[in-house]
Amino acid sequence: MEHWPTRLTTLDRFLNRFTRLRPGEGGSVIAFFTYALLMMVSYYILKTIREPLLLTDSSAEMKSYAYAATALILLFLVPLYGWAFRHTGKQQLTRYVSLFFLVNLAAFYLLGRAGVDIGFAYYVWVGIFSVLITAQFWAFAADSFNVKSGKRLFPLIMIGATLGGLVAPWMSGALFPTVGPWLLLLAAMALLALTIPCVGWARASVPPGSRALHAEQNDKPDGGALGGITLVLTDRYLFMLAMLIVLLNWVNTTGEYILAELVIRYADAAIAAGSELARSDLIAAFYGNFFFIVNLLTLLFQVFLVARVIRWIGVRGAVLVLPLLAILGYGWVVFIPGFSLFRLVKIMETSTDYSLMNTTRHALYLPLSAAQKYEGKTTIEAFFWRFGDLGQAGMIYIGLNWFQFGISQFALLNVVLSLVWLAVAWQVGKGYHVKQEELGENLPPRLHHRPRDRFLPPGEAFDFALSGNT
Repeated sequence: MEHWPTRLTTLDRFLNRFTRLRPGEGGSVIAFFTYALLMMVSYYILKTIREPLLLTDSSAEMKSYAYAATALILLFLVPLYGWAFRHTGKQQLTRYVSLFFLVNLAAFYLLGRAGVDIGFAYYVWVGIFSVLITAQFWAFAADSFNVKSGKRLFPLIMIGATLGGLVAPWMSGALFPTVGPWLLLLAAMALLALTIPCVGWARASVPPGSRALHAEQNDKPDGGALGGITLVLTDRYLFMLAMLIVLLNWVNTTGEYILAELVIRYADAAIAAGSELARSDLIAAFYGNFFFIVNLLTLLFQVFLVARVIRWIGVRGAVLVLPLLAILGYGWVVFIPGFSLFRLVKIMETSTDYSLMNTTRHALYLPLSAAQKYEGKTTIEAFFWRFGDLGQAGMIYIGLNWFQFGISQFALLNVVLSLVWLAVAWQVGKGYHVKQEELGENLPPRLHHRPRDRFLPPGEAFDFALSGNT
């Protein structure tokens, strides 16, 4: 019989300040936290150096072509990923995906140092890497914990990913002028290589009582020839999750367009009022301040609020928070399209998205089968996320060129989309509740340590108590 920890360690007691832990879960939090931190620092270093590699010898127009190429390649990669899932073990698949990307990076490094222009190909590669490596990590995490443990521990694990997103861009931006892109690329490769031993460490660190139950790993059909695309289109819960991601990205990206338009107007007004700063300097200063506040609030929300919110209202309630916030925020902007108000709305929306919504949408996969976690999640986070980009771009083009929409009209469209998003989120929450109930979370007690036999003579009083680790 495996060892079931019965006492909280010092680490468990410390982490209990932020969420509720069972004995032994502190070690698993640290293992997955470290894995997430290394992964996100590596990713943001790679993301930071992709802009100069592309734009130094190309135009901004090439970025649009790169996004299109990313979506097209993902359409072919998703079925290939499904094939790999069906022919390898889950831990092996996680390692193989990281090794595959490491080989790619080694090729980019050698070609770049040889003077080959890798800008466009590297830009597309980073777009693919970002969606696959993060989806892979959270699928692995969802497959390692049972539903109750995942709901409690995912907020702490997400702090590692959040810290990586905060530290790496600042560090990369400061080092780039000094060390150049190639040494940064090697540093990112080293960090990504360190995630490979984290796979076995993280899996082994989960105590028996916190691991995914056998009922959660039932043998449901995989995606077949088309991989996760078939799974998503034939499973109602996964399809609603895909629609949730499409609407989330659509509303968020439209909001970014509204913010960019208001920032340009703000910069033009400041110059007209006599500002000595150039337009580009004003815009850069605004976004620097904006992202600093967003990142700071994201970290504070993640550390102090997310676990408590999920404990208070559950995953089913947490998935409704961001669409409700979007309805209220964009509803105000319809009637008061002011710069200061929308700046506040966008700060709160983005911070909540990066913290509570990010954690919740990963937890929504906890009660699913292994194929749904790996193939389905990867398809949704990769292919359907990009579909949201296409919907937003089409709406902006039609609104500007056919109907001459302004800020208020686009905000109203976002309100309508957010209402649809709220309805989809409600259905996703119901589906999550049903799947959670199907697992039978209220399982009968399991005997960990058998009580000792005792001889009790009839007619004599006695005291009897079970030990705490029974």
